[in-house]
Amino acid sequence: MRVFALAMVFVGVVSPVIASINMADVSCGRPQTRVGRIKHGDDAYPGEFPWLVSIRVAGPGSAHFCGGSLIHKRYVLTAAHCVNKNLPRYLVVVAGEHDLSSKSQQSEQVLGVSDIIYHANYSRLYINDIALLKLSEDAVWSRFVRPVCLPDKQVDGPNDPLDGKPVTVAGWGNTDERKNNGKFSDILQKVTVEVQPRARCEDWYQKETNSSVTLYDTHLCAGLEEGGKDSCQGDSGGPLLITDTQGRLVNVGLVSNGIGCGRPKVPGLYTRVSRYIDWISEKIKAYGVA
Repeated sequence: MRVFALAMVFVGVVSPVIASINMADVSCGRPQTRVGRIKHGDDAYPGEFPWLVSIRVAGPGSAHFCGGSLIHKRYVLTAAHCVNKNLPRYLVVVAGEHDLSSKSQQSEQVLGVSDIIYHANYSRLYINDIALLKLSEDAVWSRFVRPVCLPDKQVDGPNDPLDGKPVTVAGWGNTDERKNNGKFSDILQKVTVEVQPRARCEDWYQKETNSSVTLYDTHLCAGLEEGGKDSCQGDSGGPLLITDTQGRLVNVGLVSNGIGCGRPKVPGLYTRVSRYIDWISEKIKAYGVA
């Protein structure tokens, strides 16, 4: 499984092209705390991404293996490749997490999983790499646990308004590739990269890796030409974020796939959430909204 070292957009950067959707019963996409490793990322401050959750195997000694985002008090959005071979009883979601090494964070909520809902057409080639986790109990909203906004399904089109925009990704994944002694970060990391046009991304992959990559309108490609900043193993399922016209953070992508971490002209590949808004809405309604 390839999981990225995260990429991220600063809260103060506003994109005039993004409209957002709130699926929760409180305001979305807004941290409730004030500001005072992804590869070459920076420490996030506690509560900066209050929707970000750590997905773990249930039981003693369970460890973080993927990320996800709260979009509703009963639903977490993540990548299908993180959870499609699991059973709900073997998973837990930890909300309000910041430091994986700390056992005394009062902000933490450990939540069971009652259902795993992954896209019926998910492919191991990372097509339709999207899933929902239905929680067995409600997340309790707090300063450190809040929902993220989702993009309007009409935001993208033939001339992709996201191309060239700075985006943010955050997570506890490896700070570099394992061959470079990369390790999971205890402290939540964040980093900023740019959305790359699909044609450019395909061309870069062909030239740099000698392998063809076919991207669809359900993909996003985000990274830097010079490399150095990226998502990495352990970040899968986590959010790729941009700021909407109201200053709210919107989950436009899910960490999905790629080659290495932070290599020049080898950006990370993400699931484009705006193409799945109807799917998300239909599944939440079909499985019941508490």
